[in-house]
Amino acid sequence: MLSAISKSKIIDILDKIILSCLILYAFTFLLDININFLTTAFIFGIIKLFFIRPQIKIYSKHFYFIAFFILCTFLSVIFNDISSNLSSYKSRFISPLIGILIIFLYQFTKKQIIIILSSFSISLLLNALIIIYQFLQGETGRLIGFASNYMLLCGINLLILPVIYTIAISKSNISNKLRILYLSTILINIPAIIFENTRIVWLGLFITFSIISIISIRNKLKSLFIIILILLSSSLIFQFSPESYQRFQSITDTTQSTQSNYQRILMWNASIKMFIDYPIFGIGIGNYHDKQASSYLTEEFIDIPYHPHNTFLYILSESGLLGAISYISLFLYLFYNAINNFKSTKNIISLSYIACLIAYNINCLTDTMFCGYNIKTTTYIFWLFTGMYLILNKQIITNYNNKDN
Repeated sequence: MLSAISKSKIIDILDKIILSCLILYAFTFLLDININFLTTAFIFGIIKLFFIRPQIKIYSKHFYFIAFFILCTFLSVIFNDISSNLSSYKSRFISPLIGILIIFLYQFTKKQIIIILSSFSISLLLNALIIIYQFLQGETGRLIGFASNYMLLCGINLLILPVIYTIAISKSNISNKLRILYLSTILINIPAIIFENTRIVWLGLFITFSIISIISIRNKLKSLFIIILILLSSSLIFQFSPESYQRFQSITDTTQSTQSNYQRILMWNASIKMFIDYPIFGIGIGNYHDKQASSYLTEEFIDIPYHPHNTFLYILSESGLLGAISYISLFLYLFYNAINNFKSTKNIISLSYIACLIAYNINCLTDTMFCGYNIKTTTYIFWLFTGMYLILNKQIITNYNNKDN
């Protein structure tokens, strides 16, 4: 048997490996690589269980709502073709839960969470610099830097930048160096995001930044000044990119002249028809593309979509009324819990998570960024941020004090 000292050393080594993997994940999540360092960290956390059992205390109902969501969407798999749906269900709904489950395998501290968040910030900062360089070199279209695709970058921007912005402008107990890093990330990402030409990111960040500015800054004239400054600086940057300005003008155009908007409306209508035809359990997880092709495709569609570019309608069509109710219940509780915590504590952690929730849900109005078909990284990171929020607010306490026992 291992001695208490050697056992403790093994646990310390595993903890360092887990933290290293999480930092590596924050630096590589935008890249198209074959290794998911968040999954790797989780695997080492499982190995750690052979040497120590954590004492866990849960003081929130988050996992009841998560379990309800997982169960209701799984019913769609059972009552449809389980053999073809199971793999899609696992990759979209189960695997991303690694992001929140890892909090039971590793004892996060505030310092370590700041290191991980700062690593995300540096990644987005470097990527923004590359996008600006691409624009200055005359490149056009969806500029994405070193990101693997523009939809991933869109989702990531709306997940992480609101958190960084909230911390940067609030009276939080962070060092001046960190505040400069976070403010630099926001300022450099403003032109980069405009050059990326993703309209929902423009809307989502402006709405979220405005709300957070009003809430977190007591001097309302100052918060109004910041909002106006963001508007004016963005308007100026748009003048340097006629392509971006044209994209901005097309936001409300739902005619065939703006096919991206028009096609979304066709997809949304098709999803509602799917729900009407399969109201209780939906068409089945992973069946959207095939059902669209076989029963809901019209001549107006340019191609056969794999999802309806709306998270709620995606879940509604694939998992029916039960899945939709569980999805709405989950996010209503997430908002309710975070808002209640902020009202009672006024802490920056809750406000940052509220900012994340607002922007993420705005993104989900026009894309499937939660449990989606293709982009799964956003779901992993969303659950990771949710877990960190629970840890920092002491709604989950994981104790490893019995290391030497």
